[in-house]
Amino acid sequence: MKKIFTGFLVSLTILIFGLSISIMFLGATAYKNNELFFIFDHSFSIVPTDSMIGDQPDSLDPGDIAILRRGAFEDIEVGDVVVYQDNVNISGTIKSILIIHRVIEIRSDGSLVTKGDNPLNTVDPHPVTSSTYQGTLISKITFLKPLVDLMINSRSLIFLALTAVLVILLIWELAHMYSNIYKPIQKEKIDKYEAEVAQIKKQEEERIYKEILEEEKAKIKQSK
Repeated sequence: MKKIFTGFLVSLTILIFGLSISIMFLGATAYKNNELFFIFDHSFSIVPTDSMIGDQPDSLDPGDIAILRRGAFEDIEVGDVVVYQDNVNISGTIKSILIIHRVIEIRSDGSLVTKGDNPLNTVDPHPVTSSTYQGTLISKITFLKPLVDLMINSRSLIFLALTAVLVILLIWELAHMYSNIYKPIQKEKIDKYEAEVAQIKKQEEERIYKEILEEEKAKIKQSK
């Protein structure tokens, strides 16, 4: 029973570790492709600019973490805050980026007109379609801004730290597996060997005792 339970824990640990690696890989791939990475239709994004600063309850400041849900495009309403992909001119280069802005109008063709809450913003030039839509804001986290700043300014350091943690966890799990599986097997072999040696020793002692007893009996007979 103990071996079965230990095997289950080891298998579960390996599965969790594999899923963690997969999530990191898929997340990095999504980031590279300028997409959100969703787990059970939920994702998050760090707000990088001041375009959503405003007086609405769901307005966003730079460094806020936006919690997003991937819903049906046709269910979006005016007033919702959405994330979408758009091609923008950055320093003379057209780049595809993610934008989080509020829906201010829904056109007759179903596309969305968006604008940031910042009063300095103008209406976004490109409407949001089902192909560019990524997700809808459902909540925000504001108290982690110091950590967010560290992540933004020290991405390589954070990545190295996460990698180191994963390596340490892997080493710990391998040591744990050795301790819980290999060592008991070795101990069982040693115990079995020692039991066999003890049995042989006992049999040998009994044989020698019988020989001595027989010799004593023979001496007694001869003396008579």
